[in-house]
Amino acid sequence: MFTGDFAEQDVRAWSEMVERLHALHDAVASMPMDRATVEELAADLGRWADRLGPVATDEQHQVNGRAVTLPMRGHAMLPPLRVRSHSEGRVEGTVRFGRWFMGGGMAAHGGAVSLLFDEVLGILASVTSRAITRTGYLRTDYRALTPIDTDLDVVAWVDRVEGRKWFVRGEIRHGDVVCAEGEGLFIRLRPDQGLGRRTTD
Repeated sequence: MFTGDFAEQDVRAWSEMVERLHALHDAVASMPMDRATVEELAADLGRWADRLGPVATDEQHQVNGRAVTLPMRGHAMLPPLRVRSHSEGRVEGTVRFGRWFMGGGMAAHGGAVSLLFDEVLGILASVTSRAITRTGYLRTDYRALTPIDTDLDVVAWVDRVEGRKWFVRGEIRHGDVVCAEGEGLFIRLRPDQGLGRRTTD
């Protein structure tokens, strides 16, 4: 459902581009004000937007979020979770929030933490249910500051299933410290509700 039919060499090229984009994000988030650099970068980005605009494609043919062999399916918006182990109803991995995701005090932004939970819990629900799911609700409890620029352990597991409702939980840890806990309800979509369609129920 989230898989694109891409050649291995093309996926490697996409992975390198996403890694460089993440590095650019971190560099932009870390830079001081330098008017000349800002204006030059804005012009460069404008040229790239102009180049990419005419070749935009639909959801089923885009690469972003559909290169399943890459961390987070190669989704350029998401902090890269590297899966360490997975089994039926459980996944464990490592994530590193870069400077781009900082909220303040060298800690990850709370919204970035929730973003990670929404992706990890949602994908786990979809893979386990073997269907596309939508987020019903997502609750994040912040237990301690989530540091940036360091490897953090992530674990997620299916808590229970009630019909089309999948309840999934997760944790982000820095060593023995629980930084955040996530809990979400994900609704398994019917066959007529799927990729490329806006759903209202």
